[in-house]
Amino acid sequence: MTLPIVEISCLTKTYGKKDVVKNVSLNIERGEIFALLGHNGAGKTTLIKMLVGLLQASAGCMKINGQEVAPLQKEVKKQFSYMPETMALFPHLSASETLRFFARLQKLPDSRVDELLKLVELSELGKQKVGSFSKGMTQRLGLAIALLPDSPLLILDEPTSGLDPLWVIKSKKIINQLNESGKTIIFTSHILSEVEELVDRVGIMREGDLIALGSVKELKRGGANKVRVKAFFEPEVSADELKARLDYPITSEKGWQVVSCSYENKLEVIDKISSFEQLGDMEILEITLEDIYHSIYQQKGGCDHEH
Repeated sequence: MTLPIVEISCLTKTYGKKDVVKNVSLNIERGEIFALLGHNGAGKTTLIKMLVGLLQASAGCMKINGQEVAPLQKEVKKQFSYMPETMALFPHLSASETLRFFARLQKLPDSRVDELLKLVELSELGKQKVGSFSKGMTQRLGLAIALLPDSPLLILDEPTSGLDPLWVIKSKKIINQLNESGKTIIFTSHILSEVEELVDRVGIMREGDLIALGSVKELKRGGANKVRVKAFFEPEVSADELKARLDYPITSEKGWQVVSCSYENKLEVIDKISSFEQLGDMEILEITLEDIYHSIYQQKGGCDHEH
């Protein structure tokens, strides 16, 4: 049996009397794309900083590729690359000089520099001083820095922060390509739509607790009446006629009949609506990760989660 690439067990971080990460246990499998979600102050960045060795845990343990994580341990740092949320770079250096600086710090060849500048589309700005870069350009350079070593694990804290919409799309493509090449990727994000398209699993944190963990599909299946099937009939079919064939809640919206059902019953509802000769159009609106996130976050006392 292959060991998980990340093993987090009973991890706690305390500042004074406040636990900002509370007894979190979590395994991340090799080859996964895993997203850690939560409001500001939920504890996700603190957890990431402990995982990369920037903060000392108050209790618990962490392993990456079987090696225990602790601050100032050099060997385990060869197992991952890390991109912080905010990049602190030398403003007087150019993009290419910055990449060469980080390559030499890690005793890596310069050969990757031009390749990575091209990947993040900063080749033509290679001589421009980093101090004049926009937030988005700085983020793209930060990604290039994180990709310098060929690490099996990539840890990205808010990688799309400050990117324009086009570069959000391009960054998702890069993350998918990296994953297809065999890398495991952990990232945090506030843009839930991008998470839903990318991830294998998500973990949701609130006030230091890991309150939900699973694939998007698994979390969707936990929601009742969270699929809405909209049907437009011509000539019109009344709600009573629909109810004669469908035992589900039905409402009307601007000429459309809307049937609410569970994730599991979606195909049955679609099949029965399709049996009406008067059907003119149909739309399926499934619960989104954003819906799940808000539902879980608003539940008092959190929810059950696996470790």
